[in-house]
Amino acid sequence: MQPATSPSCLPVQPCYFARHPIFERDMRLWGYHLLYRDDAMAESAQFSDQDKATIQVALEATVFAGGRSAVKQNLLLEFSASALAHGIPHAMPPQETVIKLTPTLCRNETLAKSITELRTAGYRLALDGPLESCRHILDLASFLIVDALTTPAEIFLQEMAAATKTGIPVLVKRIESPEIFESAKDLGAQLFLGFFFQKPEIIASRKLSSMQVVRLKLLKMLDAHADNWDEIANILQNDVSLAYRLLQFINSPFFGVVQPITTVQRAIGYLGSKRAKLWLRMVILTDLCPPEKTSQLPLLSAQRARFLEIVGANRQDVDGDELFLLGLFSLLDAIFDMPMTDLVDYLPLTADLKATLCRRSGRYAPWLDMAIHFEQGQWDRVDPLLDQLNLNRIHVGTSYAQAVTWAEDFFHAAG
Repeated sequence: MQPATSPSCLPVQPCYFARHPIFERDMRLWGYHLLYRDDAMAESAQFSDQDKATIQVALEATVFAGGRSAVKQNLLLEFSASALAHGIPHAMPPQETVIKLTPTLCRNETLAKSITELRTAGYRLALDGPLESCRHILDLASFLIVDALTTPAEIFLQEMAAATKTGIPVLVKRIESPEIFESAKDLGAQLFLGFFFQKPEIIASRKLSSMQVVRLKLLKMLDAHADNWDEIANILQNDVSLAYRLLQFINSPFFGVVQPITTVQRAIGYLGSKRAKLWLRMVILTDLCPPEKTSQLPLLSAQRARFLEIVGANRQDVDGDELFLLGLFSLLDAIFDMPMTDLVDYLPLTADLKATLCRRSGRYAPWLDMAIHFEQGQWDRVDPLLDQLNLNRIHVGTSYAQAVTWAEDFFHAAG
């Protein structure tokens, strides 16, 4: 049997932005200029909602712009007037963020307070445009941006002279030849950006849909409110899809109820807290699986979870419920095509389980390795792990068969 694919399940959505490197005088990387892109092939931004584009880049930038390196890089990006007014830049780390202000933003009197608050909070400001258009906030500036392709060429020389005279570091953008680079250095520029060095690199990240985030948060609430089923029932009642499927499940022939159960509270009462929590975990996992993914992934996750739970039953050194969660969530990276490290914070997991899922370390790592190798029939790897975990081979074999049957029966009944 295969778990049904929920029509409410939304796929993990890609997010694209361009990362354009900025260099210092000695060609060391200083940071990146970040630009929104609506697809992987775009060479410029195409969007109808600038705020949405700005926020999307801001949220993704801190994770992906620096390539997860230990050395933090400076991030230069522009926010819309609305985003500035609503304090969106405060979602970014101030020590790494440089906010680019165009003449239009500089002259917007309603933004004066927001801009000052950002500077006070530690954000650096880069004024992009003719000096005269932003002279009134010059004392707040950390950088001045000058366009190398300003025409005629004499204008570029004049703007560089005026900018360097302030003593504020100058970033020259749109450098497209070695001659312009050398000229900008001779004129006193400190930072450099342009096609001469490298074209913007399109970065594709993946983000969870709002539906998936809600489902993952519900998983956390199952542990946070394990003894408060009234609250869980209220959450379910506000989720039409889950409420309908719970009632469908409880009234299936699997339970053989005499009188139909018509309320979420009665369904949870009939199931009991442990089975209700189990059902919710399984159904939520199925909902999280994007439609384009094979429906076997949730089934295999459930099968692995039950297998580990049975094998580890009555042990003093491990917790059965934690073993179940380990198996249940062990394929989330495959389901989402995302690193496990980006997913575990959404989940109700102990430090031991996170270590095993992310780094294959900790006391639960041999258990997960054993389950994976057993599923793949890699007996030369299974046997040493069984010895290490002090597990009986016959018990492990029968436990696996029980888990396969249980997972198929459960998904058949749960719909």
